[in-house]
Amino acid sequence: MMTTQNSNPSPSHSRAQPRNFDVVLGGHAPMPLGSVVLGGIAGVKSRLASVSVPQRIAALREAIAYGSAGIDLILEALEDESGKVQRAARLLLWRIPEPRVQEALAGYSHYQLFDCLQTLNGHGQPVTALVISPDGQTLFSTGGDKTIKVWDLIAGKEKATLKAHTQLVSSLTLSPDGKTLVSGSRDKTIKAWDLSTGKVTKTMAGHIGYVNSVAIAPDGNTLVSGSQDTSIKIWNLAQGKELRTLRGHTNLVDAVAMSPDGKLLASCSWDTTIRVWDLETGTQIWEFIGHSARVLSFAISPDGKTLVSGSLDTRIKVWDLVTGKAIRTLEGHWGWVKSLLISKDGKTLVSASYKAIKIWNLESGEEIQTLNGHLDLINTIALSADGQTLVSGGEDNAIGIWGVP
Repeated sequence: MMTTQNSNPSPSHSRAQPRNFDVVLGGHAPMPLGSVVLGGIAGVKSRLASVSVPQRIAALREAIAYGSAGIDLILEALEDESGKVQRAARLLLWRIPEPRVQEALAGYSHYQLFDCLQTLNGHGQPVTALVISPDGQTLFSTGGDKTIKVWDLIAGKEKATLKAHTQLVSSLTLSPDGKTLVSGSRDKTIKAWDLSTGKVTKTMAGHIGYVNSVAIAPDGNTLVSGSQDTSIKIWNLAQGKELRTLRGHTNLVDAVAMSPDGKLLASCSWDTTIRVWDLETGTQIWEFIGHSARVLSFAISPDGKTLVSGSLDTRIKVWDLVTGKAIRTLEGHWGWVKSLLISKDGKTLVSASYKAIKIWNLESGEEIQTLNGHLDLINTIALSADGQTLVSGGEDNAIGIWGVP
């Protein structure tokens, strides 16, 4: 605040500065001789009553230093009218193990606190696929530059670049033991990599169109691929041999996935359908029809009872794999739903579309959080096994790392 000074300035005429012996409620003005600052917990309470959101957040950060009394104030801030203040309070409370704190946070998801922690830049073209190692330490990424990059996910540093494909690499999958990486490419081949050496151990050819998706069964030896040629192929990974070809889709197969028990195979296609197959016999069990445009992505829940699908129609559909019925439709994205995943506990769904990642309560269909940061369509997402780290990659060539700050 600025004041106009007269020709004979006097402390009694200045409204901007406190006088000697005034009480100052933790303000920003210099403390005059003999005045008193209401610091400590009283000052924190005063600043928490401010109309300024940044000041209330700053006060919460101070409150943590005042033990139980400070925690009480932070717990009260969970009901603040500002969402930003509520979030700041949850962030401060999240790692406090006290029973009363954990009880207060029981209704919240840690995904509500996710934010972008780091951006990795290394690919010169759009990022098309991501996969995280079982131990959560290593990230594998690939894209239009025909390379596969290996990253230290904790340090955010590139460790190696794998090269062998001659066209865009469209998909990646890891064996359950984390020792073998498999990649599918627009060069119509599938390659298996020994991660201890970084060398290709097998190249599988058989599709006459782009290989759009690959997935490894829980046995670590059954590999499934989906292609632009509308077919699905099943392979013996150890031998690099084709075992069976499944046909039924009338347009390209965009994605394939397997149930956690390895008994069911699911595929989605530009023909707008999702098909579910018995992996052992190759027979079709279900055909889900409900999207009004190409189906681009899907995921199967850990218990194998639920399938979610994403489409060019911007919608997400939830299906019951036991009854074959549609459960609900989720709406909120403004663009194609390009990638989906379900957390290991089966409670949380993550979806990626144009510039935005949405996190949902899978059981209720309620949206939990929207993450913004990418500049274009997000092609792929992956979640660490412990659910603490989410990674995303897209048409902006960037990889985002998300988590609780």
